[in-house]
Amino acid sequence: METDFSEFSFGYAAIREAESVLSGIYRRSGAPVLPSLLLEERLGWDAKLSMVEYALFLQFKRPTFVSRRHPSSPTWDHIGNPHYRFAVDTDEHQHQRLLELERKVNAGREIGDVYYVAPCFHTQDDFNDAYLAGTVLENSVVLSPSELGANDGRHHCVTDSLTKSTTVMSHPRHPRRPVDWADIQHRTSGRADTWERSQDRLNLSALEQALLHVTEGLTVESRRDRNVPVTRRIDRLATVLGCGLVLLGSYDEDNSPLGPVGRHPLK
Repeated sequence: METDFSEFSFGYAAIREAESVLSGIYRRSGAPVLPSLLLEERLGWDAKLSMVEYALFLQFKRPTFVSRRHPSSPTWDHIGNPHYRFAVDTDEHQHQRLLELERKVNAGREIGDVYYVAPCFHTQDDFNDAYLAGTVLENSVVLSPSELGANDGRHHCVTDSLTKSTTVMSHPRHPRRPVDWADIQHRTSGRADTWERSQDRLNLSALEQALLHVTEGLTVESRRDRNVPVTRRIDRLATVLGCGLVLLGSYDEDNSPLGPVGRHPLK
């Protein structure tokens, strides 16, 4: 049985909900990106939510609901309970692009997450309830592209409607790295906290390095003399630029406080 709502409707609800949650964690850097059908085939994803220091890439799937009324279903014998099923051809170009993007994210060349997302409900009433309660993503299966493999033909992702357990077929197995919307929120919150702390820290070593770069060619002092205090070295570089510096407190190169907070001219 197909869902009573379209993939477009589900996608809109998922984007709206994800953006609402993520904007409470990160600052937005732009509007959600929904590529054209032609561009989607090349990129692999249906939607990109861009935040400062984070991006969420989603590919939406409209599942089939399988119940006792469908005993001839190829997945019924294995699951034995009503379930939701969607298929992905791992040989297709679109899936290959998602895998490439996921590899970039895992390698640190992109910051974010890449997922297939499909609802675990099929009636319009259930969709309405989830939409109004803000639980569309909570009641959806979230799956990394790599869980389905590559160049291995067509696979089904099956979620038991009673136990909520997800199985990747044709060789039945549970996802290697199970994830749900709550996991994603927790992880992105941790990333945001780490990033904000790094932005708030005063690091004199980094400041000195920046001044060395700016004054390159203007002074012979092109390296750090560790026998001279860092504040004195920074003051010399500031003098080359014709300016003075003050610190709201004194810190060493490891960001450890050296004295009480106050206004201390660098001399």
